Amino acid sequence: MLVVVGTKNPAKVAGIRSAFTKYFSDVEILPVDSSSVAKAQPKGLEEMAEGATVRAKFALSKADGDFGVGVEAGIFMVGNVYFDNQVAAIVDSSGRASLGHSAGYMLPHDAIEKLFKDGRELERWAEELSGISEVGDKGGLIQHLTKGKMTRTELTEQCVITALIPWFHRDVYGF
Repeated sequence: MLVVVGTKNPAKVAGIRSAFTKYFSDVEILPVDSSSVAKAQPKGLEEMAEGATVRAKFALSKADGDFGVGVEAGIFMVGNVYFDNQVAAIVDSSGRASLGHSAGYMLPHDAIEKLFKDGRELERWAEELSGISEVGDKGGLIQHLTKGKMTRTELTEQCVITALIPWFHRDVYGF
């Protein structure tokens, strides 16, 4: 099975690989740079889902794979509380797409308000907070905040596993 992924981010690629190899024995992962097709800092679940889907479709257009996968991290609100979350989209050649989410975690309100006001990405703030350059390509902000108990790779794996659900239950989801 060839899975074309719309990212070169090592943490995301590892999470996608981990999710697919839990269910399929012969999986090849082909990373494709999709940075040109999605927003740098998605805000809201709709932008995150759209970004993940665009990345997945773009990746699949670059190689004749069985699935295209896109993962988009972003910030959304519930009431007055900001959360960080990842959304995965999995598409096939017919254009069918499924979505899944990772665990979301609360972000500090004032820091995120300032980040938006300054037009900055969460990644830059996460680098300052953690002291780790390119933290999003490594364990991610989540690894810093959980004191090493959870990583970005694990969040990516979560959202991809939940996005795989409709493919395992095609009769229920109309796939």
